Amino acid sequence: MSETFVHHGAMFSYYSAKTRAYLSYKQIPFVEGYDVPVLTGRIKEATGKVMVPVVETPEGELLQDTTVIIDALEKRFTAQPILPSDPVLLMITRMVEFFIDELWICTAMNSRWNDPVSTAFAIGEFGRCFSAGQNLDDAEIQVIGERLAGRMQAYLPRLGVSEPTGQSAVKELFQQASLALNKVVGASKFAFGNRPCLIDFCLYAGYYAHQYRDPGAASSFLKSNTPELCYFIDNLHAAQCLPVDGDLMVSDSLIDYLRLIGPVSVAFAAGTFETMNDYIRKNGTIPLNSESLASDAALDPVKLVFDGQQFIKVSSAYTAWKLQRVLEVFDGMSSSDRARALQLAEKIGWDSVLQMSPEFGLKREGYQIELV
Repeated sequence: MSETFVHHGAMFSYYSAKTRAYLSYKQIPFVEGYDVPVLTGRIKEATGKVMVPVVETPEGELLQDTTVIIDALEKRFTAQPILPSDPVLLMITRMVEFFIDELWICTAMNSRWNDPVSTAFAIGEFGRCFSAGQNLDDAEIQVIGERLAGRMQAYLPRLGVSEPTGQSAVKELFQQASLALNKVVGASKFAFGNRPCLIDFCLYAGYYAHQYRDPGAASSFLKSNTPELCYFIDNLHAAQCLPVDGDLMVSDSLIDYLRLIGPVSVAFAAGTFETMNDYIRKNGTIPLNSESLASDAALDPVKLVFDGQQFIKVSSAYTAWKLQRVLEVFDGMSSSDRARALQLAEKIGWDSVLQMSPEFGLKREGYQIELV
């Protein structure tokens, strides 16, 4: 049996960057395998969805969702662990993972689908990828790309970026957060110091496909204003070359970054728990298709404000599960670690979330989120 894994992902995919960099850093043997018939055939049959990334193990097991993939592979490949042993740093990691996976996506989708340059590039990428091996001409490839782009653009209202006010709010979030993160990685190379951890793979994924690789205004902003962040992104893209040893710490610049993104993160967290509680009270269960932005998957929109400008973001049971993982780290701490965690949380605005008690418990089972 081959010991090679298959990474079913794409260069234009937001979440695929996270798992690709992780596999490279851990030096897990893998090949890139974006094959549309495989995705729409046996992967959809097994998982019930066509989503990337999916990692296929040498034994044929299909791991879907970046969080699940990394959890499973960390247990299998214990060298070069990417989860910090300090529970407070692990809590910060889960906070940033929640922010990047569930909220920063608004900035990425805005950068791609509300920028003509990036949109044209993405349409070409989609068309070439989904027409591979079909011997189509340029016009036919363009039609395929535009059709797939239309599906992506249909999500924009649920991400709060279909109207000018929301677009302006998330653009400001993108620019201010990027400038703050530039100082973090400029001072210490990675978020916690001199070696990468899971938090770095999350941050890298937030930028790579939509805001760094797409050639629009977001990429121009990064390359003109955040040279250290660009160097960080390039480093994570060649993750197999990165150091595996080094001390970890929380720098003042990281606190500043977390403080900047704190209010909008906390508002989304509180809104997610509130809307999830309401849905379960009314329906006795959780929404269907809880890992997509489809209309039957979403909870009520959460109203958010950044820099005085309002936008909305639809939440989901999956989002609530990601948030639950933050609380699980905090709840599992010793009393002394909890004291340290609360002290830090007060600085960045997360203390109210850590003391929430949602009325539900969630688990991920068989490619879906389920109510415990």
